[in-house]
Amino acid sequence: MSGVTITDVAQRVGVSVATVSRYLSGFNVRQRDEIENAIHELNYRPSAAARNLKSGRTGTIAIVVPDISNPFFAAIATGAETVAGEEHMVMLVNSGAIREREEKILGELFGRVDGVILSPLQEDDEGPSFFSKYGLPIVFVDRITADAEKFDSVLVDNVKGARLATEHLIQLGHQKIAMITGPLHTTPGRLRAEGYTSALRKQKIALQESYLIESDFTREGGYASMVKLLEDPNPPTAVITGNNFMSIGALEALKEKRVRIPDDISIIGFDDLDFSTLIEPGLTAVFRHFEAQGAEAMRILLARISALATNTELSPQHSVVDVHLIERGSCAPPTGLPAQSKS
Repeated sequence: MSGVTITDVAQRVGVSVATVSRYLSGFNVRQRDEIENAIHELNYRPSAAARNLKSGRTGTIAIVVPDISNPFFAAIATGAETVAGEEHMVMLVNSGAIREREEKILGELFGRVDGVILSPLQEDDEGPSFFSKYGLPIVFVDRITADAEKFDSVLVDNVKGARLATEHLIQLGHQKIAMITGPLHTTPGRLRAEGYTSALRKQKIALQESYLIESDFTREGGYASMVKLLEDPNPPTAVITGNNFMSIGALEALKEKRVRIPDDISIIGFDDLDFSTLIEPGLTAVFRHFEAQGAEAMRILLARISALATNTELSPQHSVVDVHLIERGSCAPPTGLPAQSKS
């Protein structure tokens, strides 16, 4: 029978709709057997809301990101969906990089989702209390708060990625290496800058302050930062860009200024995307598996949700996804200098 409602079940048994609703919510009722028989005979399928009341679960996971147009966050959602399977629906929500909107979203999601995968906008001391008040299982991806030990997280090895890029340029003979990084108050911005500066220190190459430019992870930021480096009285011979959007902006600036790659300048991007092989020469890039980050975040979140359902203690999980460098044609020794041996 199709189109059967909770009212039909109540009428078949001769009880109120409230009684059937209480049964579906998991409460003991005197007519339990009669209600079960009526549900079976009428082939009644409780709504999702009713099932949620009974199980305490919604079957929905929210992924809240600051910029839905960024391919990185789309890939995070794709990876998460592969692990969620058919039992969970994944909801992608855009905060627009606005803190007030992020707070409103989390408040509205409470009671509507089982958990959240989140790239938080705020990482300072106020962050932990802000997120804790919602009581939702939360897994941070790509960013962590000042009180990171209390929350599950999935990061990429930002330090290693920037270090690999810097070391590659040093091996090619570069000494004047610049980096356009994201905001230093963010996890990826701070750690990528750390990997860059530590590689320079290891090779006893002095850091020129004008070569480390703090930008904003946007295309416009990458463009403006590259223009600033090109106008430096002592311009760098190589540049590392801190994310995919800034790579695009930096490449646009180089094209506009007719700076040849790699003849005049070498460039490495942090993030390997489709355009890396479409430009000429191909862009050398730090590869991180976006979808693997999303998949790992979902695995951790589902484990957390399961632990909460069974009152099982589960320590915060902290996972780091590995990276590697993909070499293409955008890097070469600086003019007149041979590459160093990699031995």
